[in-house]
Amino acid sequence: MPMEEAMRTQRAVRRLHLEPVSHEVLLPLLELSLKAPTSSDSQDWHYLVVEDPAQKAKLAKVYRRLYRLFNPIVERQARNDEKQRRVIAPGQWQAEHFEELPVLVIPCYRRGLKHRPTGRPQIAVSSFYGSVYPAVQNLLLGCRAVGLGASLQTLPIWWVPSVRKILGLPRNVTPVCLIPIGWAKGRYGPTERRPIGEVVHLDRYGNQPFIRR
Repeated sequence: MPMEEAMRTQRAVRRLHLEPVSHEVLLPLLELSLKAPTSSDSQDWHYLVVEDPAQKAKLAKVYRRLYRLFNPIVERQARNDEKQRRVIAPGQWQAEHFEELPVLVIPCYRRGLKHRPTGRPQIAVSSFYGSVYPAVQNLLLGCRAVGLGASLQTLPIWWVPSVRKILGLPRNVTPVCLIPIGWAKGRYGPTERRPIGEVVHLDRYGNQPFIRR
């Protein structure tokens, strides 16, 4: 698949077929994802690949507790917005079937000396998350290229201490998101985004010469 096509049609696909995804398919995608850049070439990333039903059930329990807290807010916001209701429906399906999903990939990052408090927390945060999210996007694009459904989620790991305990993560290893992966039941397709002129600023914020008048 041409790169541009993958980028233009890669979207969050949450409705998944429930049959397993083989390691022969998944591991090459994980390997390719790690061709992404990372701060100072530290490569302190780790992937937790969760397939065990008991582990998935524990994570599902944490997720549903968070979902019950957060989802009513989303539903209220979407009450009079048909488009937004269509957006949240696949998430509801996934919450109901979470422990049945074929594989959960949890990208993590191991903190090093440069991520310790320095009085300039933005430095640690930017190098920390900037060292793992490029690999996450590579993984999402790889899934798109082979027809796997995938979506980047953070809600399931909001309660980090619980997730650490379930996965046996050391304190210096932090989960940054969770990506359910399976053969796509939902469709990929063109995504709608704001016009480029609305988000590009030239030299200073607020100078937007590319807006179409």
